[in-house]
Amino acid sequence: MDRKKEILAKLEQIQEQAQLTLDELPLRLAKDRLRLIIGLARYLSTTVDVNWDEITTPLREDDARPPLGAPRA
Repeated sequence: MDRKKEILAKLEQIQEQAQLTLDELPLRLAKDRLRLIIGLARYLSTTVDVNWDEITTPLREDDARPPLGAPRA
């Protein structure tokens, strides 16, 4: 399995396990935290999927690309 698919599979596992736990917990604070975890895992999955080539391309020292997600000029 290539690295991208491995990362996406692990993020999917995080989402699934957090969702299962969320469905079982009655505590409000725990639910809020689990929703945050699920949202972060989904965001990271999308970012990895859409920007994989940019994420894995080594930067040259003279390359002044902004960090991922930063506005570009």
